[in-house]
Amino acid sequence: MKNLPFGLLFAFGLLGVTGCGSREKAAEVSGLVTMKGQPMDLIHVEFWSSEGQRSFGKTDESGKFTLKLDDGSKNGAMVGSHKVSMKDTWPMKDNVMSESGEWVDKSNGKRSRIDTKYYDAIKSPLTAEVKSGEKNNFEFDVDPAKK
Repeated sequence: MKNLPFGLLFAFGLLGVTGCGSREKAAEVSGLVTMKGQPMDLIHVEFWSSEGQRSFGKTDESGKFTLKLDDGSKNGAMVGSHKVSMKDTWPMKDNVMSESGEWVDKSNGKRSRIDTKYYDAIKSPLTAEVKSGEKNNFEFDVDPAKK
């Protein structure tokens, strides 16, 4: 029992140093999405971290995007390796998701401009390595949708 106060003090001191959870380190991320060298607007870009939370953004009319963490706490993406997925929101003109997090088709028959191989982060051929203290700017030239 004599060591109980010391043990508690040590445990709380350790929590103070390490935090209650892991302190995820994020870095700013921007980029450009093109198809055959032409900028692509309204592309929803997601970086899926192998070590932390997801980040997302959407391209503007010049094909440029900036990412923010999924929880909205910071701009950027987690430092480390990422699988990159993309969805073309042009047919819908916006991101539309159901309450369960599934994409809702509001395209009225309009087709995606990009290949579906980019839709699923697990199957997407795109990857990115986000580095701490560096300018993380990625350029992705995507394939057109198959007819």
